Amino acid sequence: MFAVKKNQVIITALVAMIAAAGYLNYIDSAPQKANEVMLTDNSDIALVGDSNNVAVTDDNPEIAVAESTTLGNTSSGKSEEKTTNDNKAEADSDAGAAVFVNSSTDTSYFVQAKLDREQSRAKQKDMLNEMLNNEKATSEQKNEATTAMLQIQQRIEKENAAEDMLKAKGFSEVYVRIDDDTVDVVVDKEKLTDAEIAQIEDTIKRKTGLPADKIRITPFKKSSK
Repeated sequence: MFAVKKNQVIITALVAMIAAAGYLNYIDSAPQKANEVMLTDNSDIALVGDSNNVAVTDDNPEIAVAESTTLGNTSSGKSEEKTTNDNKAEADSDAGAAVFVNSSTDTSYFVQAKLDREQSRAKQKDMLNEMLNNEKATSEQKNEATTAMLQIQQRIEKENAAEDMLKAKGFSEVYVRIDDDTVDVVVDKEKLTDAEIAQIEDTIKRKTGLPADKIRITPFKKSSK
């Protein structure tokens, strides 16, 4: 009886570790606390859309965004040391508004970002599969693992659908990542018009089901080097 209870405690702890691993992977892969985005006195804010407005910062090369994952080599365990992510920062906006900020990255951004995203998801799936294949796991625990696996797959499908739709609308490169309650969008264009911002917001809302205040839009700005 004691051995059975001990096994159930271990299995339950493993489920908690799986959930925490996905979150920690996101936290560890992001750059250490970049400078927060601030609007200077001469920065204008343009509001786009109907009830859900997109907050747009003025053209300021100093403003950058913190991505969901670090563009580093995750397989080496040294993504924190990768220097291709130049001073990124999270941008806050008013409730009901998607965040629009500037970002400066190199040309390998989209390839590396998508690779990191897939590696992160693969690790989460591996941990969930271990739970599903664990003979000591209860039916409830296996059901939870199955649900988590389904949620990951749904996120992947929504991300791909959003990227494909935005490409069809004329954006040459697009990166979308959905996390628990936010979605990050990067498009290969240095400047976005109000119409393009509204177009991106509308597409992401329809394809992901997330509201405008959970959407962070970043224009891709090529390095001047």
